[in-house]
Amino acid sequence: MASITLKISSLIIRTLSKPIANQIKAQAREHERFRRICVSFAQTIHRVDMRLRLGLLQNSAQLEKQAAREAAEVAKKRKSQVPTVKTESQLKADEATIAKEKEKALDPPKPRIRPLSEAKAIDTGANFISETFLFMVAGSLIVFESWRSRRKATSRREDVAERLSDLEESERAARQGLITLEKEVLRLRAQLDKIPPKKLQRILPEAIRNVDEEPEEPNPQSLLDKIYSKFQWLRDTTQKQEPQSLGTDTAIQPSTQTSPTLGVTK
Repeated sequence: MASITLKISSLIIRTLSKPIANQIKAQAREHERFRRICVSFAQTIHRVDMRLRLGLLQNSAQLEKQAAREAAEVAKKRKSQVPTVKTESQLKADEATIAKEKEKALDPPKPRIRPLSEAKAIDTGANFISETFLFMVAGSLIVFESWRSRRKATSRREDVAERLSDLEESERAARQGLITLEKEVLRLRAQLDKIPPKKLQRILPEAIRNVDEEPEEPNPQSLLDKIYSKFQWLRDTTQKQEPQSLGTDTAIQPSTQTSPTLGVTK
């Protein structure tokens, strides 16, 4: 919807720029200062245009032929003159003039460009200024449309990147929650079955549990913990050995009893 509005607004601006250009033409014909500016501008454009055209259309061979023809005409004029006795200074002056004429003949002739009439210059300048105004309006609209589309694409990329980062964060949080839930389930199963949690089989697949799970670092035992564990082991072993000794004593006592009839110990 925004692109359609922008296109309609650009079309309206282009349509309104045409009467503005016509008004510029009328002001160029009426105001004296604006007229002088248009005339000078049009004459400059005309000279540049004509020089470019003549430079492209000129033929170097034709120019050389024209220069040779002019040099031959100058030589004929010199020969047709009545010979007279000249002094040394006159001879040197003649040689200098001949050399200058040869140089002029070798140089390509500069084209003469006629200036435009005042009315035509005013029309040309006014047309050029109005066309320049239309071109600037169209160019500014194109630049604005390209800038707007580029900004829209940039904002869209930023939005997509932000959404991806949010999805990654939510996925990471979900995986962490699943890992925590799995640990709690394994702990409860270990309490019910009286099995160490490390011997239980994991529930989550490796693709989930190996991503964000931090390895459990073993707690280093201090010297007191080692002594306490050793003492606990000794106490457990003594408690296990006491029932065995009591069982052996009860087994020996019946064998040492005397028989009342025989008076012999069994």
